[in-house]
Amino acid sequence: MNAEGFLQLVRKYTDIQELTPEILREFIDKIVVYHREQIGGQTVQKVEIYYKMIGYVELPHMSRTAEQSYLAAFGRKEIGQGA
Repeated sequence: MNAEGFLQLVRKYTDIQELTPEILREFIDKIVVYHREQIGGQTVQKVEIYYKMIGYVELPHMSRTAEQSYLAAFGRKEIGQGA
């Protein structure tokens, strides 16, 4: 783990206007996408993002209330709905 090296990279991109493939290649080492599953009536899919110099960072699970607030704030559309 090289947290200082990662922070230097972050400082390089303090005002990103557009996320480009070059920027992604600098930050991300690999992405692992698992099969979709049905859990409690919802379709879920685990995705792991491994960042360069620091590896995989596991985010805490959201409560149901926090998840609903997040979806309301960002206006997620269900699969199959028009854009």
